[in-house]
Amino acid sequence: MTDFALFDLLSPLLSLVDEVLSNSLALAPVWRIAIFAALGSAVSMLLFKTLSNQAELAVLKQEIKAVQKELTRSEMEPGRLRKVIQQNLKLTGRQLWLSLWPALVASIPILFLLAFSSNQFSVETPKSDFRVYVMPQDMQSSPLEFEWHGVNAQWDARKKAWTFYQPGPGQSASLMSGSQKQLSLPTSVPTSVIHHKRWWNYLFANPAGYLDANANIGMFVFNTPTQIIMNWGPGWMRGWLFAFMLFLVLFSVAIKVAWKIH
Repeated sequence: MTDFALFDLLSPLLSLVDEVLSNSLALAPVWRIAIFAALGSAVSMLLFKTLSNQAELAVLKQEIKAVQKELTRSEMEPGRLRKVIQQNLKLTGRQLWLSLWPALVASIPILFLLAFSSNQFSVETPKSDFRVYVMPQDMQSSPLEFEWHGVNAQWDARKKAWTFYQPGPGQSASLMSGSQKQLSLPTSVPTSVIHHKRWWNYLFANPAGYLDANANIGMFVFNTPTQIIMNWGPGWMRGWLFAFMLFLVLFSVAIKVAWKIH
């Protein structure tokens, strides 16, 4: 059973929404991500507007504009210039203070959406002819001391990884150290990394689970294929994170203007 962490608590509900968007409405991943980003933007901006002192922020905005306009004057006595700079710093500091904690609280819904989207749109299940590379990290002994069961695995010294073809349906592979199992593949869900449970996993869980506490390899990294969300731009732009952040910024700016949030 997969452990759930704090920011995974809404994932079952979000998965149901995504299932409706995918199966009933036949929306492509990029548009489902856009909808989740729009939802996150609306909730976050509503929280910020509710929690922040919009009246005082509006006044501060006008005062800062007036002070900064005065700073652009070409002729100003040194004493007056010092006072204007001090006033500008005081006003901007107050604006930052009034905005900071509402902004931090308003960002919490985004963390739930990031946790869900990372698990839902990050990687995909490899096909049976996919060449798997299993790269051990924090390995305390030689690769020759380990043995794979269920697959014909070879150690690639250049990549520092075991390599074999993805097990077919109903098949599995196990990495053994003597009688102790270190790793079983395929994992319960596709993943690019699996490791011992760490403190941050109480906030963000690894959906594929964790290594046994007695495993003497600290982490395994896999070359699991990533989902292509957008078919343009360099590789770093094609995954879910760029699409999510792009839509999040666009919707947030639009909502800020439409709702007149300061």
